[in-house]
Amino acid sequence: MFNYWNYRVVKKDWDNGNISYEICEVYYENDKPTAWIWGKNVLNGESKEDLEWTLNVVSKAFEKPVLEIVGDDKGLIEVKE
Repeated sequence: MFNYWNYRVVKKDWDNGNISYEICEVYYENDKPTAWIWGKNVLNGESKEDLEWTLNVVSKAFEKPVLEIVGDDKGLIEVKE
């Protein structure tokens, strides 16, 4: 039995006719997806292209300094790490 996980684009067709996509953690047993985490994922959107655009924008966050919340949510400052 070979178990592992990775990230996959997951599409959901909601009862109200809306469709959404999320990048989810997906768990496998014997190379077959058996479980996933829905609704707590970093990325979601209305299409695969929307996810790709969002991922590109999110990846740029790593090119900039970390921001830290200061004093009772009064503002943000850059942190030098």
